[in-house]
Amino acid sequence: MSNAPPVRGGHRHVLVVVALVGGVGGAAGTSHANPAEVFGLGSRRAGQAGAGIATVDDFAATLINPAGLARSHGKAVTFGGQGAVSNLRVDDRRLPLSDPAGAIVGLVAPAPLGGPLADRVHIGLGMYVLPGGIARIVARVPSEPFYPYYQGRTERIVILPGVGVRLTDRLEVGATANFLAGLGGGIQAGEGATRALEARVDEKVPTIARVIAGATWSPLEQLRVGAVFRQRFEVPFATAAEIEVAGEPIDLDLRATGQFTPTTFGAGVAWLPGAAEVSLDLSYARWSAYSGPFVAVKSALPLVGPLAAELPTVPWKDTFAARLGAEATIAPGVILRGGYGFETSPVPAHQPGVTNLLDGNKHTVAAGIGLVQVRAGGKAVRIDLHAQAQLVQGRRIDKRIFAAGEDGDSFDGLRDEVIDDPAVPATQGAQISNPGYPGLDAGGQVFAGGLTVELEL
Repeated sequence: MSNAPPVRGGHRHVLVVVALVGGVGGAAGTSHANPAEVFGLGSRRAGQAGAGIATVDDFAATLINPAGLARSHGKAVTFGGQGAVSNLRVDDRRLPLSDPAGAIVGLVAPAPLGGPLADRVHIGLGMYVLPGGIARIVARVPSEPFYPYYQGRTERIVILPGVGVRLTDRLEVGATANFLAGLGGGIQAGEGATRALEARVDEKVPTIARVIAGATWSPLEQLRVGAVFRQRFEVPFATAAEIEVAGEPIDLDLRATGQFTPTTFGAGVAWLPGAAEVSLDLSYARWSAYSGPFVAVKSALPLVGPLAAELPTVPWKDTFAARLGAEATIAPGVILRGGYGFETSPVPAHQPGVTNLLDGNKHTVAAGIGLVQVRAGGKAVRIDLHAQAQLVQGRRIDKRIFAAGEDGDSFDGLRDEVIDDPAVPATQGAQISNPGYPGLDAGGQVFAGGLTVELEL
């Protein structure tokens, strides 16, 4: 069922989509982070493949390293947009992205403090805004082929207020709050006048927040190092569904998490030779702590009693990433940028059972240009453009069928769905409806780009 209901508490554009198998099956959610983490926040850093833990000094510091806010210059507001298009494939079928475009809003300013704190504390705000909603959480059946790293990750508003403090001339620290709403409420459904199933959804949306914290240090004039910690982030989804069909009540309890981001540790080093900068970032993300993109479904059926869906246990992998970025002023007011990133995949390559989670190691190639012009009064206008290509290495998934009577988790193999009957030839052999059987191929590219305009105030 799919519903876009009114939401209590003033939020009206949270979309929840749940797909159920046989009424009481497990489902796989596709929302695992936010678009800024997938494609970057603003064109300056996205044009360097996301590198900049040690060098970021604009509104993008709210995500990359909040300590960089302390090095921002004066007051500035940024606005723009970015979008992406998918060429990800499963076999010969292309899988698109949902809500692939959004608006960028940023702000930096010194805190109005005097005395010894003057110009030492800076505040900032980074936002990614969807064109028509707050968040979209999708739940799919476990057997459906999809890319959990991409499909769903661009589908929520991002709000990152932060503060950076310059402790000494060489040391800065900062912190950001990563905001979004959780979901919890109820669904009531029953047969309408036409005997079609009519549903009403009434959701509460409490605010949740997690911390991003970082520091930068300049041991030498042309050398800077940085570190950042991003706390695990997820949006809880809990709904009790009260459904009446043919006069009989069917109650469902649905629980899941969406927009998942693992606990992440990052470190960066930068070389700053005059009118250029070169940044190298390394990061580690604890995907192995992820409980999985599945909806836990419990139900009480008439004459049957309590039922609970059996969910496959996916062995998620911790990931490692490296990003190298550079920018240089090649002429007055003209800045060229480029970058390369590599990230391992959190999705297990070997999936012999029910799941068809598609992914692969990723290579990101990025380029960008910045144009700076000084307005009357000495205030600058900077226009930044970027383009990215994220290449997902191809993978082959092959399935395995459990032997008769063999025990095992549904992730480890498939079971013959029809008992062999010697009198019915069509039942002989393995009868498998899983769309990944006997195997499938996946891989492809995602292309992204955008533009931001920064105005000094």
